[in-house]
Amino acid sequence: MIRMIAAHELRLLSRSPFAWIAAGLTQLIFSWLFLAAIDRFNTVQAELAVNAPTTGLTAYLVIHFLAPASIVLMLATPLLCMSLFAGDAPYQRGMWASAPISASQIVGGKFLGALLFQYLLLATSLLMVCSLSPLINLDDGHLLTAFAGLAAFVAMATALSLLYSSLTRRPALAAFLGFATLLLLWLAAAGAAGSFTAALSPSTHLNSFMQGLFDTRDALYFICSCGVLLYLTTLRINLVRCSAVKTA
Repeated sequence: MIRMIAAHELRLLSRSPFAWIAAGLTQLIFSWLFLAAIDRFNTVQAELAVNAPTTGLTAYLVIHFLAPASIVLMLATPLLCMSLFAGDAPYQRGMWASAPISASQIVGGKFLGALLFQYLLLATSLLMVCSLSPLINLDDGHLLTAFAGLAAFVAMATALSLLYSSLTRRPALAAFLGFATLLLLWLAAAGAAGSFTAALSPSTHLNSFMQGLFDTRDALYFICSCGVLLYLTTLRINLVRCSAVKTA
């Protein structure tokens, strides 16, 4: 059932003009960041060889392409996920209350459908980098670890956006709350290293992935964050279904 709901949500997103506009703008920004990083590297390559000989093209792409791409995804994810519940007519009319499926299946299906759509966007950015492989030796391990971090961050942002979408009837409000929360969490990394606020920030844990380091603590942070957020969304859907049944 989760797969059926995920496929349904993926079809809805693929037919949504707004989703394609948001995806197109995201890809446009990704392409600009990628080409700008390549052009900048060609300009400063001689200088890097003298001042920072350990900084190759792989590290340069991670810093000037993938790291800024995470900021773009922080804005794009709430926009793409804002209508998962807030813009779902059957959900708003209480039709989900009588559906013979559990709240966890509904939440899981919508989460997976939205996540797959965004992973398609990430896949295109990965193809941009892979287009350089026939010409230049890249550090595949470093790049794959950085992309794994981006994928984990997108999953967390999707779970958070899904929660806000279930809490309001206005998609625009859900998108604003999702972006504002992600931004505040991101800025929490400005605290002292090792502090509680820094540990709560996704940028702290994403930074390790961007450095090519796979730390199980960082992976657990994203997994646990997704689990808690999806659990809270499931509780919200159960509450809405119970209220709809009592009203009926």
